Amino acid sequence: MTQVKHCQIAIIGAGVAGCIAALALSRHFQVLLIDKQSACPDKVGECLPPAAARILRNLNLLREFEQRQDLHIPNYGIQSRWGAEQSVVNDNLSNPDGLGWQLNRAGFENWLREQVVAQGIETLWPAKLLDAQPGSDGWLLYLATHTQNNQQSIAVPCHFVIDATGRHSAFATKLGLKRKVLDKQIALWASMTCHEANQLAHIESSPDGWWYSAKLPVQRRVLALQTDSDLLNKGLQHDLTQFCHQARAQPGLRALLPQGIEQSGTIQLHGVVSANSTCLTQVAGHRWAALGDAACSFDPLSSQGMFNAMATAMQLANSLTEYGLTDASAAIEITRLHQAQIKSIWQHYLTHRTHYYAQEQRWPDSPYWQRRQIHENAEFS
Repeated sequence: MTQVKHCQIAIIGAGVAGCIAALALSRHFQVLLIDKQSACPDKVGECLPPAAARILRNLNLLREFEQRQDLHIPNYGIQSRWGAEQSVVNDNLSNPDGLGWQLNRAGFENWLREQVVAQGIETLWPAKLLDAQPGSDGWLLYLATHTQNNQQSIAVPCHFVIDATGRHSAFATKLGLKRKVLDKQIALWASMTCHEANQLAHIESSPDGWWYSAKLPVQRRVLALQTDSDLLNKGLQHDLTQFCHQARAQPGLRALLPQGIEQSGTIQLHGVVSANSTCLTQVAGHRWAALGDAACSFDPLSSQGMFNAMATAMQLANSLTEYGLTDASAAIEITRLHQAQIKSIWQHYLTHRTHYYAQEQRWPDSPYWQRRQIHENAEFS
């Protein structure tokens, strides 16, 4: 038997974008937050820039977040070896918004979920989107929930849908929309126990990509290799010894990996995740919009993925609050504004991406760097 859940706005995806949108929109609308997972799993991507404090403050979350020492440590800045042999330090000490944070990413997203529940916003997880049918004044979503003992079908009539499902863009995919993919970049990442005092993050380029490392809360550190999927050494994602050997070849990372650490049980190789630049060719339409990575996903070099998700969620919430959900001409204006905003963000991102990759000229014969010396573009329809 199909259960029916009514709401005004259905948000699919309870990551950073989805949770921030739910918290902002619940002030004015009946919201349902949906996710296919019961909790956020471990993931890489932990830099929250200082400007995010403004959004957390607006949602009355900043004070509690700052008190959760298990979720973050200060982000003092980054030491980079990029385009030259010598390293350069860029710090956050003079930033008017403060230092920013290095996050326990899964912990942060699960904390955001807790805030959603605490504010009485209706949630549904784990639940999978099966289909979406348009109507004159909104959508009818069909979902399947899974528990240990049974599966249930749920129908969700709503006026507006937000796709916050990450790079998979599950709702937009159901509409037949495609993603423009600029590159094949992936990240192979590990985490380890770390007691060193230096809290600077570190970036270092190499012939086939670049390495990133940052200290995390609770004496942990993340280490990741960014390269293209066809350039990753065969089997490296399963070979911790070889992964550590390649990391030690980088001057700035050598001290992080003492000999024998791969046998110590204090470092774990997590595998490969997507880290490429992609965007939907259409990020909004008839009573729907995509947010965060579902709209456009950034190279981790930008360190802007989470902030983009938060900022675009707030801006869409402002538009929906201002224009409402019932007027047809207002719905068209919301679509236009969101499409124009995401297009502007994407074009600025592409410009900065081209600029930073052009700074590294030491390996002109490397396929990885050759691919990034070509100015690429992707337009929304």
